[in-house]
Order: sequence, then structure tokens, then C-alpha cells
Amino acid sequence: MRETGGRRIEMIGTPIDHVRTPDLLNRLFEREGQALRVVKKRLGPVALGRHVEALRRSGDVAGLVVTTPLKSGICAHLDRRTPLVRLLGAANCIRFDGDSWIGANFDGHGFEAAVRAAGLELAGRRFLLAGSGGAGTAIAARIVGAGAAALTIIDSDSGKVTDFLQALRRLARGCVLGDAVAGKARYDILVNATPLGMNRGDPSPFAPGIVRDAGAVVDIVIAEQPSRLRRDAERFGRTFVEGTAMVQGQVELFRRFLTTSATSEAALSRAAAKASGRGAPG
Repeated sequence: MRETGGRRIEMIGTPIDHVRTPDLLNRLFEREGQALRVVKKRLGPVALGRHVEALRRSGDVAGLVVTTPLKSGICAHLDRRTPLVRLLGAANCIRFDGDSWIGANFDGHGFEAAVRAAGLELAGRRFLLAGSGGAGTAIAARIVGAGAAALTIIDSDSGKVTDFLQALRRLARGCVLGDAVAGKARYDILVNATPLGMNRGDPSPFAPGIVRDAGAVVDIVIAEQPSRLRRDAERFGRTFVEGTAMVQGQVELFRRFLTTSATSEAALSRAAAKASGRGAPG
């Protein structure tokens, strides 16, 4: 097991008061006998560079867990990136190996773990994904990499979707990619990777008819009250996977990455699935 240089790991981003990752990770570290503790640090993009400089000087931090809106901005401060981070331009877990910072992204693999825990599979399924930010692009890459039949991505910034799909096509392996909802298209799994649902009164990212015709709904948002999307899914009797399931799917991957010398998200995901008895993802 890798010897971690510091005793503290920071989770940075904003808003951050509601996040459960630090508590879940701390339980894992305690169970494994690791003298590490995750603490929350509310941080926005303007203060990121200054904070990174302070961390470089301090030498008492073992790594970072990164959430909105810093997943893209943190990449400018990395010394090394996994191939997945190079593709996405976003990282959500940083390990400090001495003076070298290496960034990884476990959003997609955490999403897959949540979906599989709900008895669903990615391979051969047709997906409609709302949102192409740091989490959305990671989820999209995993959907494609796992052998989905089709993936449509929608976002208010259509240009960003077009550019990302261009990069994603080299991984498609027969997965049909699109950026617009067809007239009467039906999807096996809907995925909300937008912030919609975080605040009371937010609309759903999907029209009720799309939810009605879908097989299942995955929402990565963690909200204090049932979102419109959740209410629609329950009204139509659709399987609903909530945001906390994705968090739980990632924490073991964070732990393994932060306490070993691993440099591959996929390898860690396979090892974690095997250890849990779920069977290795594709």
C-alpha cells in the first residue's frame, strides 16, 4: 500500500455543505486503519489558483476530491493526468505523489457501479443524457466504453455537446451518438447530469412523456426534497437511481486511488467490483 505523504485530504468546491463523500470516505479510512481524514473546503474558481499554491507549499495534504465547479479548472494545476482526464478535461480526484499531482476521474465508473447495483446494465442500452459538464462527459465516456447501443446528449450549450461528441466518436465502438431527441424516440435509461433538481421548484430536464416511455431514470443530483424528475419517474412506475448511489459507487474508487500508486480508473473499477462480488464491469 502506498505511503501517503500527508494526513489530510481536502474536498473542494461549492456548494459543498450537502456532500456526503467526506463522511463515507472517512469511514473507509477508519475501517482500513488509514491515518487519513477528509475535510471540506468551500472553494470557487477565483480562489483556486491561490489555494493550489498554498497546498504546494504546505506539504501536509495527501490529495483532493474535487466537485462542482472546479473539475475542469483543477486540470491546469496537474502534473500528470490519466488518459480519461486528458479526454474529458475534467478530474475529480487528485493524488499528491511528492511534488507530482496526478488527476483521475471516477464519475463515470461511480455511475456504472450505481446502475449495476440497481440491477441495470450499460451494454446494449439506449441512453438519453442531459448535461455535458464534468460529470456528464465522464458518464458519457463510460456509457460508450461499456458498449451501449446508443447515446444522445442534450445540453443548453449545443456547441459544447457537438465538440465533445467529436472527441467521443473514437471510443464509440458501434454506439450511435446524437445531440437531439428524435420525434418518438424511446430510451432505456435517462440520465440527469445537470444541476436541475438541486433547488426547490426546478423543472425536470426531461418532458414527462420521455420519462413515461423510458425504462429507468438515473439522477446524479442530491437534493433535500424529491425533484420533479423523481416525482415523474415514481408516477410512471419507473426504476429510479438517486444521486447518493453514484457517490457510494465512487468512494471505494477514491480510497483505492488515494492510497495506492494506481493510474487507471478502469483497473481500479474492475478490482473494486471483483472485491465486492459484483463481477467486473466491461
